[in-house]
Amino acid sequence: MKVKEMEVEQRPREKALRYGLESLSDLELVALILQSGNKNRSVFEIASDVLKESEGLSKLMTMHVNTLMQIQGIREVKALQLLASVELSKRVIKSKVYHAPILKPEDVIEWFKFEYGTMSQECFIALYLDTKSKLISHRVLFKGTLNESVVHPREVFKEAFLQNANSVLIAHNHPSGDCTPSKADFEVTYKMVHVAMTMGVCLVDHIIVCKNQYYSFKEHKYLD
Repeated sequence: MKVKEMEVEQRPREKALRYGLESLSDLELVALILQSGNKNRSVFEIASDVLKESEGLSKLMTMHVNTLMQIQGIREVKALQLLASVELSKRVIKSKVYHAPILKPEDVIEWFKFEYGTMSQECFIALYLDTKSKLISHRVLFKGTLNESVVHPREVFKEAFLQNANSVLIAHNHPSGDCTPSKADFEVTYKMVHVAMTMGVCLVDHIIVCKNQYYSFKEHKYLD
């Protein structure tokens, strides 16, 4: 069905204005972002294919413009509209973290899951915090397989001094989807703890993040 054939109050735009965006189904929300169909396909048919190809939106954040353009009815503009909505969501979540103290995993885990939990490559991140536990900056220090040789405390704590940070939170992702720490994860963590103590910088936590779960070394008492 085309949008113009629907009752006015049931059209995505009007429905969103009247009841809020949260009232829209996934199909309606994607249709609203796409704005229109073409002479061959309605916006709902295109939106339906987007949901199918992204497996119910779960893979949308990792999809490429060219992948979306393989869907009949989507060209550069519509593909960019969809991916821009994902990028905006990511930046909103990150902005929230930058404006509030980081005291526990829940303060950052939504951002980590969204930005790093779906990555196909392992990456190591360090967050640098001030005396009020607010984020000064964050750095992706390396991408690749985690081990002691590539994750050196020197790189982590050198940046801490440059940022005049009071504390550091480190994290990395497991593309496999299993957040269980490996032997290398424990070895890296213990090395970071000892170096942090020596240098007088607080290591807040080491978090492993996946798409739907996380593991906190602090919560499991491995930083004590």
